[in-house]
Amino acid sequence: MRSILAAILNSVMLALAARAEVAPVAVRMGVPKAWIGQRISMYVDLRAPGSFVGTANFELPQIPGTLLMKIGNPVVSSKDIEGASWFVQTHEFALFSQKAGVLEIPAFAVSFARREGYVGAATEVKAKTSPVSIKIQRPADSERVGFLITTESLDVTETWDTPPGPAQVGSIFKRTIVQQSQDLPGMALAPAPAAAPDGIKVYPGNAQTKDDLVRGKFLGERRETITYLLQKSGPLTLPALTYVWWNPKSEKLQSKTLPAVTFEVAAPPVASAPAASGATLRVWRWLPLAALVAVLSIWQRRRIAEWATRCWKGLNPPRRVAARQLLRACRRGDPALAAKAWNAWRDMQAAGFQPGPELRAAILGLQRQLFGPRSAAPWHGDDLARAFKKNPAAAKTVFCHRPAPALPELNPQA
Repeated sequence: MRSILAAILNSVMLALAARAEVAPVAVRMGVPKAWIGQRISMYVDLRAPGSFVGTANFELPQIPGTLLMKIGNPVVSSKDIEGASWFVQTHEFALFSQKAGVLEIPAFAVSFARREGYVGAATEVKAKTSPVSIKIQRPADSERVGFLITTESLDVTETWDTPPGPAQVGSIFKRTIVQQSQDLPGMALAPAPAAAPDGIKVYPGNAQTKDDLVRGKFLGERRETITYLLQKSGPLTLPALTYVWWNPKSEKLQSKTLPAVTFEVAAPPVASAPAASGATLRVWRWLPLAALVAVLSIWQRRRIAEWATRCWKGLNPPRRVAARQLLRACRRGDPALAAKAWNAWRDMQAAGFQPGPELRAAILGLQRQLFGPRSAAPWHGDDLARAFKKNPAAAKTVFCHRPAPALPELNPQA
């Protein structure tokens, strides 16, 4: 009898020791390498000796040039680990990166609640994942493309509010370009080019993205409306727009081109010239001085241009421009433009930069608005703007003025 009790006690102690050695969180990549702009699956396994309670929380890291988002619902299973039976809750994440090379996903915090068995009080578990990496490869001879997505198919269409053709100076045309792709969110699709010849002013619109997630698969859409203002008479031609993507199945670059369009712009009617007045005659006296200034400007145009460029960059560095664009997008309630400005500002920070808890929570809320389940409620950027201004790195970027020195005391003591 004593030998049986000793054997049972020994097995219990071994099981407890095995449980102590099993990590409560494990992370793994779906594939060891992937193409740039391709959807990559990452899985996080939560382990517990009993049933799970409530919803798990993940503090996802911010990685420059990379989008990491949670998709679908967790799957619960049972596995034998180190000789003991464990409940495993698996969460799937989708990762998209525009950075070629070895991509490092740092460790991040995870918290969840579980029981010892099927009943009893819940115990909160806080742990961290281990760092994981994946190799992102870029197709050969694709550097000229720049922003490159990976998909088996891409559908690109365009519509005009008024068909291009005969027009007059000052006419306005609006062009809507829609991209659709499977297994990619709308935010991961390339922005529409804004190339135009001299004489056409281009006003890019805010991109609208729509994502449908059915059984873990994306159907992403990106819609952009571009406005063209004709400013010069004569034939004006907008160049063809080419969208390029990498097909992982055929391992070839594929493209679709929107054809070039031409406007025949008529000159505006010429008004009759009024008779010369005394003020007009006085203007002629200043023409030699104006001509001298113009000659000097042409002669020293390179130095003047370099000086103007240095002044402009000094007053508007890229970090400050990106920060202003982020705050402007928050005021307008535009989540797509806010995400684009945040990624641009984040890429300019130091390698060890990490946003604070409040800013990290606001960014996660922005990503849930863009890539989570569709919601009828509009996005408000007040929380993101407030958290961004409180961040020390952002405060140095946006608020660059120095505080005024304190006034001396009126009656200083000896």
